[in-house]
Amino acid sequence: MTRRQLLIATAAASTMGAGVTATQGLTVASVNGQVDIQSEQALSVTNIEVRGSDASFSRIGDDNTSLQVAVESNVGDTFEIIPTIENSGADSLAVRFTFDIPADIQITAIQFQNVNGSNIVQSDVEEYVANIPGKSTQDISIEFDIRDTAQPGSKDISVDVDPLSTDE
Repeated sequence: MTRRQLLIATAAASTMGAGVTATQGLTVASVNGQVDIQSEQALSVTNIEVRGSDASFSRIGDDNTSLQVAVESNVGDTFEIIPTIENSGADSLAVRFTFDIPADIQITAIQFQNVNGSNIVQSDVEEYVANIPGKSTQDISIEFDIRDTAQPGSKDISVDVDPLSTDE
């Protein structure tokens, strides 16, 4: 074997070793990705009820993890949105609720309607986090009021419901 053939054989063996390492790393990353996908598939919004507005329209997003509500209310009125959130997975999920609401509407309370859920805590200005038990359906009561400075007309609210992690 010449020196040149020896160098090529050594380079080929080094490259093959790196490929095996990269493939093993990819397998681990794929498993981690499947856990996230399972969490996303386990969480869904199944129903929306609106109480206390003069007129309302509600819609569940195409991926079943968001909702949109339009309400017609008077200045100073209060109204409530009650989405039903389902966790079909075996493990409980940490879930983030992210709100997109007009400046003249404020959230006055957010809580589980039934006693199976844990507390819902505020994590940012318009974000809340809750723990939803596995194999359960939870009704979340979200109360709003319209400030005195609001302009007349329809008000649109969007809520994204995202799983943060499984909680074993």
